[in-house]
Amino acid sequence: MSDAGYSTDEDAHVGGDADPVMDPTLNVDVGSGLTSHDWADIDNSDLVAKVRGSAGFRIMREIQPWDGALAAPPALHAKKVFEFFYVQRKEADMWKNLAKECFPEMYEAAGNDKSEKKRLQSLWAQAVLDEIKAMRDYGKLTLRWITAVVEAQASDHLFLRREALKHGPGSMQEKAANIVWNQSSNRIKDQVFEAMHHWTNKAGAQSGGTARMYKHQHELLEELDKHYEAAARARDTASKPPLPLHVILSTPTGSGKTFTALMVHLRLLKEKHPNVILLYSVPTKQVLKRVGQECEAHAAPYWTAARDHSGDGTMHQVRRPYSIRDKARNRKAMRAKAAIGEKLSAGSGTVEQQLEYAAKVGFQLKDRGAGKPDIIIADLNTTASLLKAANAAPEGSFYHKENLLLYFDEPNMGIHLDPNVLGVVSTIQSNMPCAAVLASATLGPWEGLEEWWRGPLPARQITISMEPYDLPMSTLNVWSEEKSSLAPISPLGVFENYVEFQRTMQDVRLPILLLRHLTSRQGNDLMGIKGPGGDWNKIQSDVKSLRLAVEPIFKGLSYEDFTRLKKEWATGDGAPIKMDGLRSALSKEGVTMVGCIDPRKVAMILAGYLDREAWTQDVHKLNNKLKEAERMMKESAKAEKRKKKDDEDEAMLGDDAEGQIGLITLRPMLKVGVAEALDSDVDTLVMLSKGIAYACGSGTDPMVKRLYNQALLTVPDSLKGRAPPLNVLVVDYSSIYGTDCPAVDTLLLQEDLGRLLAWEDLQQFLGRLRRDGTAIFYSARTLRRAALGPGAEAVADKEQTEYAREVEVAMLGFQDKPSRDANAEVAALVKLAETKGRSSTETAGFAVTAVLSFTLPPPPGLPKGLASPHPAEVTGTDKELLAALGKHLKTNAGLLETLLKKRTDQVKTIEKIEALALSASPFVNRTGGVRFLGAAAQTLKLLYDADVLSEEAVVAWGQAKGAAAELDPDLDVRFLEKAKPFITWLEEDSESEEGSDEE
Repeated sequence: MSDAGYSTDEDAHVGGDADPVMDPTLNVDVGSGLTSHDWADIDNSDLVAKVRGSAGFRIMREIQPWDGALAAPPALHAKKVFEFFYVQRKEADMWKNLAKECFPEMYEAAGNDKSEKKRLQSLWAQAVLDEIKAMRDYGKLTLRWITAVVEAQASDHLFLRREALKHGPGSMQEKAANIVWNQSSNRIKDQVFEAMHHWTNKAGAQSGGTARMYKHQHELLEELDKHYEAAARARDTASKPPLPLHVILSTPTGSGKTFTALMVHLRLLKEKHPNVILLYSVPTKQVLKRVGQECEAHAAPYWTAARDHSGDGTMHQVRRPYSIRDKARNRKAMRAKAAIGEKLSAGSGTVEQQLEYAAKVGFQLKDRGAGKPDIIIADLNTTASLLKAANAAPEGSFYHKENLLLYFDEPNMGIHLDPNVLGVVSTIQSNMPCAAVLASATLGPWEGLEEWWRGPLPARQITISMEPYDLPMSTLNVWSEEKSSLAPISPLGVFENYVEFQRTMQDVRLPILLLRHLTSRQGNDLMGIKGPGGDWNKIQSDVKSLRLAVEPIFKGLSYEDFTRLKKEWATGDGAPIKMDGLRSALSKEGVTMVGCIDPRKVAMILAGYLDREAWTQDVHKLNNKLKEAERMMKESAKAEKRKKKDDEDEAMLGDDAEGQIGLITLRPMLKVGVAEALDSDVDTLVMLSKGIAYACGSGTDPMVKRLYNQALLTVPDSLKGRAPPLNVLVVDYSSIYGTDCPAVDTLLLQEDLGRLLAWEDLQQFLGRLRRDGTAIFYSARTLRRAALGPGAEAVADKEQTEYAREVEVAMLGFQDKPSRDANAEVAALVKLAETKGRSSTETAGFAVTAVLSFTLPPPPGLPKGLASPHPAEVTGTDKELLAALGKHLKTNAGLLETLLKKRTDQVKTIEKIEALALSASPFVNRTGGVRFLGAAAQTLKLLYDADVLSEEAVVAWGQAKGAAAELDPDLDVRFLEKAKPFITWLEEDSESEEGSDEE
């Protein structure tokens, strides 16, 4: 596979240098000047049409104020609801109960008032529904509510529950929901308790209701409006202006930060503060193009601003998109263009020069906005330069700091990986305008940030948060290349022990984030919901209220419940699943996103490139298809030329032939132009034919890039059960931040990238799930960092070191007893484990390493009054070391043999012995532990002879360690190499015994 084209800098990120200092293979792409291909992506009519057809575009047009800002929840059209119930009262008891219980007064009146009774008898159910439909928006909620009563499926019960809670106890909505629930089967009820955990269990447009703002969106608009109103009053009265307003908008990934930015423009700035320009600072070029497409769809006058990488990095390019130019409809503008001599390209220059030129030309050519944009979409570096220019600009300038609202998207992206990016972000913070919003999923409140984030000048700094309670469900899994299996990891399975669980539960945000990793079964176990059926009051109306209910139960688990549930959740659905290769673990109906260092290489491997025979056959088939399509296109063009003599008609029909006949189908719903396909290499076409595309900071094939952008707009619901045309998207670090695809339901993070990512980046990766799905990691260590936070490993290592010491102290306490009782000593160790919230397996391992440590000098600070079997100095030879160990094993053999009855416990014990020999955690500071490295084989043999370790355990450990070393070349295998003679001897001895048995 060719690596050609990997390293071009055409797409470098909007801000820092392409090559980070920390790791030269990791591309922290923060942007560059836009190319013609980029512009084709932004104003591509198909992509813009898909944006206009998306749910987000419709919601932006229809969205209503936040519920909390309403005086009362919207009411149903009670009269029509009663009529619908009443006319069906004789068809089923449920309808009679609904009419009688929900509307007792109307029901009584219908029985006593003859004229009313006659009127009702003239109605029928469909006629009532038709009347409600004719009310349009006024009847929309009533129609949805009645439909829920009629259908009574899982989603309908959840909707009815939401409405009942809104209107309170005793309301008609609550009475009706209870009646319908009691009429439903246990099968439907079980489906409800399953569905209430799903991401679709939300209020608003998602569930067929009215689209409403989130609370954080309402608060942001309110704070910005108050600030700009105060600034306007200060200008009018020549009084002191208000302090700058700097907001941290802390919302989860996927909560709609781009949507919120456009809402600020459309619902606030455009209507009330038209002089304010929204400066949208994007983290990557992919996001820049996505925001540009949204602006195109909403017809917002915008400019783009990006650094020009062709020079020394100090020049920038500001561009006016074609959509805001009025050339076709304004002939005067065309003449003005000729008169002023507009350059074919504005080139590049300082940000001040570029802004002034774009404004001048836009005004003279009568652009929409008359030379002033409503939105400027800028990369990181250009944002920094523009803000410095805004601070120095005269008050009358359209880009003066008072006229800018900075919307800084993911400001902490890459700052831990690239010092250049950190420097640029620091410059932005030092030059923030009079109003700024820092929108981030992982940036904490102002109080917890370093001082440089606050900037040099006083400002009113507030934090507006949306707690991550309604994130999509994401089950955690670890992929084993060796076993070709997928191992589900429950939210309790990520913890080494109960102590770690308790410590994590004290954190402010980690417990909330862990809740999204609960499956429906696990959530119901915590809530005590056992089928079949269940009580109506146990239904949670949406994901947020459900997790709020589960949270205190989860955080308050006792040691016994933690241990029981951890074990239960690791069986059944939680047991490892054997897979037929990694491809079988990818999504079947949605889109899988794969994170790695080298996206093209991984994409080709996933497509089957390593199977050279099958790949060659695919290349041959595709070449034949290309030749046939090219031949048909040429024949069609010749036929059209013979029919048409007019040159203009000939050209038009030539274009048509290119558009209709000049296409090649790579896979269902995926077609590309023949000319475009011929410009690409055949390996790329085969990769696409397998449904796989990639995106990276540089070197992406233009056709792949275009199809990738189309894949981002794929909505599974529109496919009606079919697989998306591109169902695997392979991305690098920077493209993680730019990939926002509603169809993504499976994530796979390769370890080459995963080990480099900070916790904030791992949260961004998990946040790419836009619906319930699966997150697959290549290592349990990276999964733990993603789930438990940045300090999980360090704190766990410290706690493990302390516990190893406590076990050693307990073992020392047994040594000077005149008579030993193995069972009593085991019971004491088990009690210690339970008291400290540790596992018995871990305790057994530390008991063995404690006995090994008796041959080494004592650690400092041991309690007084204990036995002191330790020598004053490290023994000089292996023979002396092993002789001392044999003596201590003889004394403690009964205890250790009783502790280590299970093979899995013995394998874990060998891992602890290896850590001692390598001076690894928790034995980093243990003097002399390395002495066991040279004597690894003899040490294991002594433990084997003492019946502490079994043959099966030693061989299993050796095989597992060897397999792990094949997958990770950096793995420390010194102990394995030293132990190999003994492992080989065991294997050969076992084979010889099998041979003699056969004879």
